[in-house]
Amino acid sequence: MKTKIYWAVLSSAIVLAMTACGKISPQLQTTTETTTTTATAESIPDSAASSEAENTVDEEQVKSDTFIAEFFDSDISFADVSGIVTESLKGCSFETEIDNTNGIQKISLKGSNGGGMIDVLCIDLSQSDLDYVMEYILESFGDYYFGQTSAQMSGITEDDFVSSYRMTSSVVSKGKYQRYGSVQKSDGMATQFGYTETYAVLSENKLTVVSGAYLSSDMMERQSFSQLMAKFAENVKY
Repeated sequence: MKTKIYWAVLSSAIVLAMTACGKISPQLQTTTETTTTTATAESIPDSAASSEAENTVDEEQVKSDTFIAEFFDSDISFADVSGIVTESLKGCSFETEIDNTNGIQKISLKGSNGGGMIDVLCIDLSQSDLDYVMEYILESFGDYYFGQTSAQMSGITEDDFVSSYRMTSSVVSKGKYQRYGSVQKSDGMATQFGYTETYAVLSENKLTVVSGAYLSSDMMERQSFSQLMAKFAENVKY
């Protein structure tokens, strides 16, 4: 049975689901590396231009926050995603543990040198009265969930991302969103390799989201995780 979930309950459920197992941290693997740091001087930006840019960012954040509040407060419900999870985890090389909380299937992953998580959910918007175009719903909810997911990688900031990608596409009455980034961070003693991705499809008034993050001291585990995310994306109907 589908259950109507309101903003306060659902947003809390998402945060709790994402933090239930704590932050994602890799097992340490010591490496020897010589790092050379070069200091460069940067010009001081024009105060007026800087202030205008900050105001634009603030306005966009307010707009995004307003949409998310309206989204969760609208008449939405969850659909079953167990088939996607079961099919995608076939042959998975990681140790897995699945928890189904408030319609969100949260998968905890454990490797030899790291760990991570994947959230899978499908939101039925057929009874929702959201007054937004499809592309905006995809982009706004996708960016929101990507931010929630990437924040699970302990100690990782935007500066640690060595590559990133973001795409939204639509055809007639359906669309898809994909955003991912790779992480490589070294402190001279150990190196961390990470990957985070959010993939979402909006079709037939259903928004299906797969979002995950993984952090490891082994580069090959990061690759295995990105391949697992690709498998999940293949099993989401578009």
